[in-house]
Amino acid sequence: MKSLLKKFAILWCLIGMGLGVSPNAQALSLSKSTPHVNLKLLTTTDKINSCQDMQVLLEFDIEKGWHIFSPAPGDIGLPTKVDWTLPKGYKISHVRWSLAQEINDDGLLLNVYADKAYYHALISPACSDNPSADFEATVYWQECADECIPQEHKFSFTLPVTKENVSPSKSWYKTLWNAEKTFMLQEDKIPNLNSEPEFWLILLMAFGGGLILNLMPCIFPVLSLKAIALVKGAKNKKRAKSDALLYTVGVVASFLLMAFVLVVFRENGEKIGWGFQMQSPVFVSILLAIFILILFMFLDLIKVQNPFTDPMVRLSVKARHFSSFFTGVFSVLIATPCTAPFMGIAIAYALTKPVFYYYPIFFSLSLGYAAPFLFLGFYPKVLARLLPKPGKWMVTLKRIFVIPVFLTCVWLSWVLYNQLANRPDVNQFGIAWNKYNYETVTQAVNNGQKVFIDFTAKWCITCIANEKSTLNTQEFAKLAQEKNILLFKADWTNKDSQIAQALEHYGRNSIPLYVYYDGEKLQILPQILTPNIVAQYFK
Repeated sequence: MKSLLKKFAILWCLIGMGLGVSPNAQALSLSKSTPHVNLKLLTTTDKINSCQDMQVLLEFDIEKGWHIFSPAPGDIGLPTKVDWTLPKGYKISHVRWSLAQEINDDGLLLNVYADKAYYHALISPACSDNPSADFEATVYWQECADECIPQEHKFSFTLPVTKENVSPSKSWYKTLWNAEKTFMLQEDKIPNLNSEPEFWLILLMAFGGGLILNLMPCIFPVLSLKAIALVKGAKNKKRAKSDALLYTVGVVASFLLMAFVLVVFRENGEKIGWGFQMQSPVFVSILLAIFILILFMFLDLIKVQNPFTDPMVRLSVKARHFSSFFTGVFSVLIATPCTAPFMGIAIAYALTKPVFYYYPIFFSLSLGYAAPFLFLGFYPKVLARLLPKPGKWMVTLKRIFVIPVFLTCVWLSWVLYNQLANRPDVNQFGIAWNKYNYETVTQAVNNGQKVFIDFTAKWCITCIANEKSTLNTQEFAKLAQEKNILLFKADWTNKDSQIAQALEHYGRNSIPLYVYYDGEKLQILPQILTPNIVAQYFK
């Protein structure tokens, strides 16, 4: 089985390479060696778009038995730091360092790096017509064993400026993946942090995430639509198979199209993630109009020839087949407000890899998502045994399914209102939520303050459920006050590049995400929260 999955992964990678862009992109790489440390500077590409952010990495390869100090060295030691000289109008931001190791040296607490350490930052250029840009990075560190040796090196380089879109090279992604393992990540975030997870395992996790996605609350309205089709086709084996296959084709096509859109946006320097279309009031309005139409059909206010055909557009005499396909498409669109367990890990993996990894991962997600209905379509007797013969109860079933469709219309109306009004959250139970700001959070963490960040959105049903059950309660307010925890809310209802960058910082591009700094280390909470789970982490 493992061998088969590996072959499948390699096949999809080869196909994906044909779909990737900028295959000849090269990373700028500069090196410096001292007696005990090899230092390498790496940029995303060897040229810079004048209006597109560029990332830069520093890798410290440290000799065994030696160490260097972190930017916050502890009781003694010189901090490792990087000073930049940038072209006029350029800015450096979102600086990250590897998580340091704390050691006790004769009663002195030291924060050090051994073996490998990384520095990561974002350089935002000034949109100008200059043909080139000059950069200078001066790196300071102190390498220690039985003795300590201060070191300093200056990297100077010039990059040509282009108006063309630039995309990261393969070598950049390989180094970035190694760096991400050392940043402030928890073991439940990406499996096997000590070595890169095998691709076949990521594909398996993507399939499992797609499968679990069917159980998330945002899928309930779509289940209403599909359940009626399954009930109608349960006694007809041929029809059930064709409907299941067409539904699966619709799901797979939609996931791959979404992967392609994400790649295009990514190559143009946009920071978007899973569910990005829900940030558009136009898209939400269209979705609301479709669900109102479905509601009218379920209530028989709009008559159709066959009330048990999926309420999709009837394009031809074979409307049932088109209906099954578009139900698959529609189910993917409505699924995007949710992220299932394992799914976030798989997408996070794709985020740190070359673009051609997106396609096999999203393909596996789509197969997992379509699997339950595909199974019931090929084995309709399983469902037929559980159902009575067709009759008036089917009309009653359709009336029952009016409820989730109506609630979906209410929810979409509420999302649209909040997007257009852009009103801030009202504090409840005395909970003082601060608007997310990268600099404010960084300063608080560096000062040893306990910090909790809620990455949420009005269109994220899982987020809303967690807020109602856990985060907007008197119990949570009391706990946060007792532990002196500074609370931040990163509301992604509308497009926000700062929040998108923050999600990428934590190795995610989907919500919900709950980040907790306990004053010493970072912890990523589960996507499904309960008061007991939060209380355990806040201990």
